[in-house]
Amino acid sequence: MTEVKVGLLENFAIKNWYRFLLYIGGVILVLSLFLETKGIEASKVRLFSIWTVLLGLVLWIIEDILKQIGSYLEYQYEEHKIYESELEDYGKILVGIWYLISIGVFIFWILYILPALY
Repeated sequence: MTEVKVGLLENFAIKNWYRFLLYIGGVILVLSLFLETKGIEASKVRLFSIWTVLLGLVLWIIEDILKQIGSYLEYQYEEHKIYESELEDYGKILVGIWYLISIGVFIFWILYILPALY
């Protein structure tokens, strides 16, 4: 008997915290459109989920841009246009930029978006 494996949920792997926020924000937004909320205004829930989705998308786009810059720098290194030490320095700078942006957005989400529910 031949066994067929279908990995439909493999594409929905949550690898990063901002993708988790993106998925949660999307689910909350869809649910808030069809279900009645008790103890909190529906507009606040929708605004929270929209901001959460937008922040998740922005971080996803920024991560992609930084990865493309890193790939370009590796290409430059392979073509002997930059030295290995320069590649390491640029890599450290890109990682530093990524951490500063992601930590800043996470703090923004905690301080401004999350309290909007109350």
